[in-house]
Amino acid sequence: MKKKDKDNLLDILVKTRTVKALDEAIDKSSAYQETLKRQDKAFDALGKAGLSKEQKAIVDGAISAANECGAAYGAVAYELGLQDGVKLMSELNEIK
Repeated sequence: MKKKDKDNLLDILVKTRTVKALDEAIDKSSAYQETLKRQDKAFDALGKAGLSKEQKAIVDGAISAANECGAAYGAVAYELGLQDGVKLMSELNEIK
């Protein structure tokens, strides 16, 4: 298989697994659900903090940037793991 074909296949797998399959997995994850509850409480507290409109915009920007960074990190880590799995399978097939 050509490298371009492998890259396209990996892109398809990543997009497929990080949408529906991921949604199903996080719905079942008690660790994720607990973290989500803590996040909701933190946002409730932030809403009650009496921040000005300008302060809210600064906090929102910081939270959004942190979320984007975490999401990008997770996507890269997932893709790297998938690439490692493909490479491992390829090497195992060569051993046979």
